[in-house]
Amino acid sequence: MKARVLLISILVILVLASLAIEREIELRVPSGASPFNTGPDGTSDLVRVLTELGVEVVTVRSWTNILSNFSSCLVVIVSPEVSYSSSELEAIRKLAARGSNILIADEGLYSNSILSYLNVPVRISGRVLLVDNSPIFTAVTRVSERELNVVYAYTSTLEIWETSSENVEVLSTTGNSTLAVLYRDENYSIVVVSDGTILTNSLINPKNVFNPNYLFIYYLVKNFCSKGVVLVEGSKYELRPPAADEVGAPAITLLGPLSRVLALSLLVLVVAHTATLKRVSFPGRSEKPSREAVRYYEIARLLCRDRELSKYIAEECRLFTKTRRARRLLNAVVEAMKKDREIAAAVLRAISGESQDSSFEKKEKTE
Repeated sequence: MKARVLLISILVILVLASLAIEREIELRVPSGASPFNTGPDGTSDLVRVLTELGVEVVTVRSWTNILSNFSSCLVVIVSPEVSYSSSELEAIRKLAARGSNILIADEGLYSNSILSYLNVPVRISGRVLLVDNSPIFTAVTRVSERELNVVYAYTSTLEIWETSSENVEVLSTTGNSTLAVLYRDENYSIVVVSDGTILTNSLINPKNVFNPNYLFIYYLVKNFCSKGVVLVEGSKYELRPPAADEVGAPAITLLGPLSRVLALSLLVLVVAHTATLKRVSFPGRSEKPSREAVRYYEIARLLCRDRELSKYIAEECRLFTKTRRARRLLNAVVEAMKKDREIAAAVLRAISGESQDSSFEKKEKTE
């Protein structure tokens, strides 16, 4: 009898432990420009646009699992947050060799490994570009012989090594900075844009002819894909804790594989050794971010709204917009305050409520 009670207790503990682990996993959401991210910085609406244009969309979870004879009309890579392995780069090269065109929209450095592996004489600088002291601006961008006034936000710049090459065509510039280029190879074409934000949910909407960011992907797909398959990068984004406004009401979720096995074992044991079976209920997801986390998040939003302060912490605000990691931004601000009295004064003014309407806030309003 004691052994049976002990076994039941162990199984109960294992079930509850596995549920706790799975709840922790479920409380993490896709970050950045992931096609699974439905937030303003995600690209879930990009997938919808591609589908509405009549192409078959495949979200890539593993580049190495793509069949050796598979081909697509377009590969879309937007602001990856994890580096590519040599086997993944080789898989992308084989797709290009079979005629897959490529669109890279990235303000960071991870996409440079793809450009290098394909011997494309273009690199993304990774440095935030300010136009009139603002990280958000518009620039004329040519696509399919059309000129669109595309909205850029926290973009970097492109560096071209072979400016005289006939294979490289500049599509967009502002001042002396290059924002977009087209590189033609004998088997494929690749468009490189130094900003992934232009294709995120916040800027690709509304999906109509009055939105130049929507028209950018519309004309590009029409040019590269009359029909066929479009591969969208979905494997290079980390999970993050949900922001304060992303935590929903408590809900009972389905058990994962481990919980199902343990729960079944428990039920079989109880049925076999007891005359009656009491109903067992499992707690749903009810965790919410701590008050401290919410406070950090709101302070970070307040600082990034300030026009004068945003030019000092533009890079940190761009990362905060994509990842919602408020503490990282606040730590960077504290270090900057120690080094520069002007930044310290700007922070105090922003917190006191005297902040100016900034480009960051305008972006949030559009979202």
